[in-house]
Amino acid sequence: MKFSRFFPIFLSSLIFSGNFAFSQENSVQNQNNQNQENSAEPESPENPTEFKDSAFFLTAGPMLMLNTDSETDSAPSPVMYSMGFGYSFRKDKKIAGEARLSFFTNYYLWDGDDAQIAEVENRTATALSFLLDATAGRVWRKGANEISVSGGLGVLARIALLSSGVSEDEAGDDVSSINSWFYSNANFLYPEFAVSYLRSFQDFLGSTKIGGEFRTYICIGSIIA
Repeated sequence: MKFSRFFPIFLSSLIFSGNFAFSQENSVQNQNNQNQENSAEPESPENPTEFKDSAFFLTAGPMLMLNTDSETDSAPSPVMYSMGFGYSFRKDKKIAGEARLSFFTNYYLWDGDDAQIAEVENRTATALSFLLDATAGRVWRKGANEISVSGGLGVLARIALLSSGVSEDEAGDDVSSINSWFYSNANFLYPEFAVSYLRSFQDFLGSTKIGGEFRTYICIGSIIA
């Protein structure tokens, strides 16, 4: 979710003359100026739902990891829950860029050749996953609504730790093998495609953008394999 603030500052001054006659003339002139200012039409306030050029944001939502391995010792495609934050910017209200960092966890086992997604009862390691995204794309806006289509590259940093309830004797060198597999054969590189919708709302912060998005990632390591 994306945010912005504004802090207006006002400055006024009043100058007095030591000469009585001069001050009388000024008072008449000031009165005329005041009447002209009062008759002028007020300026339109800034649109509180206008999208800003850049903003920090927070994200949260489910992630589906599609398991394409046909081996029976791996688990079905798991659903994980991620949280993250990032920074977005807009250029000429048409081009959008974004960088974000997301965090989630899931289980793995070692089958002798590859790290496989694991169910709770068959897990060996718990992976702490940090996904760094960099994307750019096209933006379409109408009023307080925005739709964007973008693409980019994700880098998935994972650290496998021995799962709770699993002894080191049972795991052997599997945790070390899983960690090595995470960074071999480009298993950490994920080209991505994203479609998102945002709507801007006025609030006490100035404006807040709330919406949803769909992102899909393809592991280069899986393509190579």
